[in-house]
Amino acid sequence: MTSKLPPDLLRLFTPRPPPPYAVPTDCAPDARPRPRIAGIAGYLAQLQAAPRVEPTETPQQRKARVKAERAAHARAAISRAMATWDPALNLNATEDPYKTIIVARLHYDVTEQILRDEFGRFGPIVAVKMVNDMDANFRGYAFIEFERESDMRDAFRAADATRILGRRIVVDVERGRTVNGWLPRRFGAGLGATRRGDKSQNQPAPGRFDPAMPSVARFASSRPRSSSRSALSSHDRRDRPRDRDRERDRDRDRDRDRGRDRHRDYDYDYDKYRDRDRDRDRDRRDYRRKSRSRSPSPRPARRDRDRDYDRDRATTGSSHYSRRY
Repeated sequence: MTSKLPPDLLRLFTPRPPPPYAVPTDCAPDARPRPRIAGIAGYLAQLQAAPRVEPTETPQQRKARVKAERAAHARAAISRAMATWDPALNLNATEDPYKTIIVARLHYDVTEQILRDEFGRFGPIVAVKMVNDMDANFRGYAFIEFERESDMRDAFRAADATRILGRRIVVDVERGRTVNGWLPRRFGAGLGATRRGDKSQNQPAPGRFDPAMPSVARFASSRPRSSSRSALSSHDRRDRPRDRDRERDRDRDRDRDRGRDRHRDYDYDYDKYRDRDRDRDRDRRDYRRKSRSRSPSPRPARRDRDRDYDRDRATTGSSHYSRRY
């Protein structure tokens, strides 16, 4: 087939000469050095002579270590302060501790005159001691001494949980010099329980804390469910199924009333639609009756038409046929 092609086309199908062979510049592929594959027995001596690496501390371990160190440091500082603390040697305290109350959680803008105005209604006040820090900044609590012990008791009962400058205050008797073994809040005691330890020991909401109260009543809001179950009396456990049945019956009655209301609404809707259809049919009949009364008079009967035709023909003297033909 290609022999019949012209020479110029045959030259297009002629193969080209092969490319010349180029000698590799580095070495032949078979003569190239290759890595030798061997076991780890030759590196055993190096592994034994390598220095041993000490394990590092994880972030969780470091956090736990720092927390334990801070707790130990705080306990040591509290122990040293407790060894030298004696409320009877405080020269800035009031004279009679049995006539003194402590007012805590005060607004930082409260002044001595405001406290005298608030607590002066209970009786004459001897002194008001505002507690400040080393920089003369008010710390939020004060001691008030009355002339009579009865006035102090009235203030303790009536002024507790009241508000001064928008903040609810806590009023209590002075316990540092009247209660044996009493420790202030900075030593981990006091009437507050929001900073006694970790989350399982702290009271979640601020409020009065009495160490003489049982733990169930003290941490009623934060106790686990198991402790709340164990704290229930046998009478409460016996009444619980009865209360549960009562609630179930109440829910059943509520569902029954809801279903009755639903059927009542359905009947009301059905009657409303039925009345609407009845009114629509009545309007349609009235419309037809009115339209029929407005229509033109019906055609006369054929008998009447023939009678009129004969009368006209007799009067005019012509007939239908005569006019047509």
